[in-house]
Amino acid sequence: SIIKVKAVTHRKNPIMQTCIGPSEEHVSMAGIPTEASILNMVEKAMPGRVQNVYAHSSGGGKYMAVIQFKKNMPSDEGRQRQAAILAFSAFSELKHVILVDDDVDPFDSNDVLWAMNTRYQGDIDTVFIPGVRCHPLDPSEGPEYNPMLRDRGMSCKVIFDCTVPYHLKEHFERAKFKEMDASIYAPELFKDK
Repeated sequence: SIIKVKAVTHRKNPIMQTCIGPSEEHVSMAGIPTEASILNMVEKAMPGRVQNVYAHSSGGGKYMAVIQFKKNMPSDEGRQRQAAILAFSAFSELKHVILVDDDVDPFDSNDVLWAMNTRYQGDIDTVFIPGVRCHPLDPSEGPEYNPMLRDRGMSCKVIFDCTVPYHLKEHFERAKFKEMDASIYAPELFKDK
């Protein structure tokens, strides 16, 4: 969702609250605009395919995004990587993008890592974009870390494509929970229904 602010109000003699950083508060203040920028740009380019974007807190809300992408037809294959490239354009400080399918919860790190472990092969599902401007505060972005980098604040942006190829979707369906009638086991919870 995109939020549009129409007015800002305050009380008389307001209390000034500051951000405590580095903290989840700081990460959210950075991450929410990152998510909105990515979602807005990708939605304009390819409507309806990106389901969610999460600027993961381990990246400070800036370095890493998880994009949940829905492939509707065979010609959508490859568009997930285009969405990642657009994400890099939407937010230049972004360093890593992890792409997941619409059956993976992008806000659950365990689910994202599960997708990486079961739907990703490093040699074919990793896209490197070297020598690109990124965030200058990343300590690994400089010539002293990598002599191939010409200046501080440059990085190799990486796409981790943890989506199932469209033609294999039916072979990667997740196990479903069996339907059950809970009223059999706890009838007192269902008296009024």
